[in-house]
Amino acid sequence: MAGTKKLRVGIIGAGAIAQGCHMPGYAKDDRAELVAFAEPTVARHKEVKAGFGDLAAYRDYGKMLKEESLDVVSVCTPNRFHAAAAIAALKAGCHVLCDKPMAVNLREADRMIATAKEARKKLMVGFTHRFMSGPGKCKELLKKRRLGKPFMIRVRFAHGGPHPGWAKDPKTFYDPEIATGGAMLDMGIHAIDLCLWLFGPIVSISAKTATLAKRIAVDDNAVMLLEFKSGALGYIEAGWTSKPGFTGLELYGTEGSVICDYMSTMKLCGGRASAGADSVTEWTTLDETPSAGGWDTEIGHWLDVVTGKKKLMIDGRAGRDAVEVALAAYKSSKTGKRIQVTG
Repeated sequence: MAGTKKLRVGIIGAGAIAQGCHMPGYAKDDRAELVAFAEPTVARHKEVKAGFGDLAAYRDYGKMLKEESLDVVSVCTPNRFHAAAAIAALKAGCHVLCDKPMAVNLREADRMIATAKEARKKLMVGFTHRFMSGPGKCKELLKKRRLGKPFMIRVRFAHGGPHPGWAKDPKTFYDPEIATGGAMLDMGIHAIDLCLWLFGPIVSISAKTATLAKRIAVDDNAVMLLEFKSGALGYIEAGWTSKPGFTGLELYGTEGSVICDYMSTMKLCGGRASAGADSVTEWTTLDETPSAGGWDTEIGHWLDVVTGKKKLMIDGRAGRDAVEVALAAYKSSKTGKRIQVTG
């Protein structure tokens, strides 16, 4: 980029996702210069400077936005503070990449979208799974109608949950006043986004969230049953208590099935399905490493969007749609009723 001005980048919130994804992503891209971060916890300041050099450090992001001339900001705060930080950065004239979920209610999401439009700045939501190899291939298969008419999607994202070393402060995940939700909002929001991206609008949801194993004040497991506008069905399992097991997604259509196992491979299954002995299966491996990409490619894609190389796809509307479904899931669990999603 000789002769080209680098994008000046600031980070709001310097916890695990900032140090694990955003900061390394900007640091390795020669289109960006990571210049400042804002984080109220002093211990994070030492970690960031040890890992990323002597960046300008602030405890108040408002002061950072005022004193630094920034082009791009990543919002990596706990969920409760996403909207306020993103809106402040947009108003300061920055393009904003906001970690998921973009907001904790639809009013906040709408304000973020409106502010981005008024400021004429780009707002992207960090749905990392869209940048993984397997889900990307699933999208292409559906575009090419390789599965025939899709009628069912299953997504399972479950592991042992946030743990010391990853969760810099457990309160960011387990305190309902800060996180505003548990496994369903943390893991499930990624699954919801993939379902929307691959199968289209969701019109209703039935869900059950529960705290089954951990002594925490938010849900550690969730199951969701989805009805799509197309008539297709789907189901999601999200959890923070799982021992090793299947993690990934499955797509089923009239002409074939896809098993995208993040821990193994992605395979296409054709042939003839039957309950009898005449069943014939034809397996083709499509990807040996379907979980490749993700964090490693997210920031590069974002900078492609900022520089006009790629079109903004995971915009505020995509983020809002996922939040709406997540909120409907919590409402369904609380009321025991199927909840309509307006979109």
